[in-house]
Amino acid sequence: PPPPPPPPPPPPPPPPASGARCPVGPPQDFRRFCPCSPRAPGTDDGGACRNREECLKIVDRFLDEQPRAFGLLQVRAARGNLGGGPCGGQCWLPGPCPEGDAKCRYDTYDSALAAIYYTKRGRLPEAKKILDAFVRILYPTSLAQLRPSTSETLHKGGPSGRTLTLLASSYNKAQEPQAGNYQAPWVTDGGVDTGNNAWVALAFAHYAAAAGSACHATIARDILAALASGACQDHLGGFLGHLAPYKANYRSTEHNVDVFALSKVLGSAEEMRQAHRFVHSMFGKSPEHEYNSTYATGTGAAHACDYSVPKGSPVAADGTFWNLLADVDPNETRINAALAFALRKPGIDAHGRLDTRGLWVEDVDLIWTGSKQPPRLNGTRFSTWGNGVQWENTAGAVMAMVHYQAKYGIGDSLDLPRYIQEARDSLRHLLGMYGGVPSSVLGGNYAAWQSGERRSLFPGGSDTGFGWPYLRYLATAPTAWAGLMFLHQASAADAVNESANPYAPPSQPVPSGTDATCIPGGAPEVIHT
Repeated sequence: PPPPPPPPPPPPPPPPASGARCPVGPPQDFRRFCPCSPRAPGTDDGGACRNREECLKIVDRFLDEQPRAFGLLQVRAARGNLGGGPCGGQCWLPGPCPEGDAKCRYDTYDSALAAIYYTKRGRLPEAKKILDAFVRILYPTSLAQLRPSTSETLHKGGPSGRTLTLLASSYNKAQEPQAGNYQAPWVTDGGVDTGNNAWVALAFAHYAAAAGSACHATIARDILAALASGACQDHLGGFLGHLAPYKANYRSTEHNVDVFALSKVLGSAEEMRQAHRFVHSMFGKSPEHEYNSTYATGTGAAHACDYSVPKGSPVAADGTFWNLLADVDPNETRINAALAFALRKPGIDAHGRLDTRGLWVEDVDLIWTGSKQPPRLNGTRFSTWGNGVQWENTAGAVMAMVHYQAKYGIGDSLDLPRYIQEARDSLRHLLGMYGGVPSSVLGGNYAAWQSGERRSLFPGGSDTGFGWPYLRYLATAPTAWAGLMFLHQASAADAVNESANPYAPPSQPVPSGTDATCIPGGAPEVIHT
């Protein structure tokens, strides 16, 4: 059913200065909403960046302007609120950090992605600034700042000879991060996520190869050694999803894809074997019959290294697309089946919602007013329980399908050229329309998402199906992924630049040997031989 009519609009605000983003606040009028969203420089009349370099310059500008705190990038853009639409209270979007500096997210994964993009773009000083921030949080200079105070978070025996503490998932603007401190107010999310830390190690490894820095390669190997402490020694293999201080017992397909790729980049055969075994075992593992041609999301969490796969769980897009991009399970028959499932357009179930058979969807940006017709944009949703395109996953999906073409052939039977083109064109338009890539183009706010109604025009952004949505904010991660996508291949006429694939070994070798000269010193208890 349509949403209730909006309340009478307040007087419109004065016109913003040229180049300004949408003002933060309630919408004034549906047709006049966000008239100040400019097309990015270097775009055509349809709002799309016209070629590879123009698209990349938009990505450069966006990441360069992202707010930073203690060297890490903010998740949402400072003026990245694209508005939630004209539906009143369930459409109004607050600013990027509505709960203040202490809850403003500066996520580990997002900053790692930005560092990888800068490295692949050849902008090594910018990448190094981010990595320097990570170094300060990875290596404690004393043990006095550990919170909680437990030896479980101390990882010793790595190549550098230094005690390492893995990174929390998210930090904030109010408190400077501390190595080994996983409690508020120093963190926004204190969970030690295996995948996030693998992405940070990938950032160090790619930079090490580009800069010829053995020390940064040593840090990447230190992180991998710490992650290996979460290995499961059962028939499934693989690595746990969450480590101390807040352990969890599940194993994730996506996390093991990340560890596999890191191990491949660093040449660590045992960790590659462990991660491959788990991902390989997840094909057709879901109890649901409709998922027997794709990869399960992961295992249960009833006990350490739980090997059960819970019934009634969604299938995530990254289990197929990131798996393919990393060559974790390079079985062409399985890859074809998983791609055929992922690229299927879901139908409508008995409740009027998208069913669970497929991931490829189309969104209409009803809030953009820069063209006569609302843009129609195509990509993958986050999971089979999700709703709406998730643009970070979509950029990765394009790279995965291009990688498939380079390895297995053009993919006509899967209609890959069409899916690649429509998703790549959608991202070109988003960069041109907004000067960055939003997490979602669907309107509505968190309250709209909480209502559970996904059939409205403004459903509360793109629902992941895992208990949270992505709302209409320009963000670091989807923009960095879009940059990597254009570096990888900007059009079907371009050669594939596999070095831009974050999951592939870089074109220059990762330096060997041990070098700890870029790691800060400290008290004797954190330095080992």
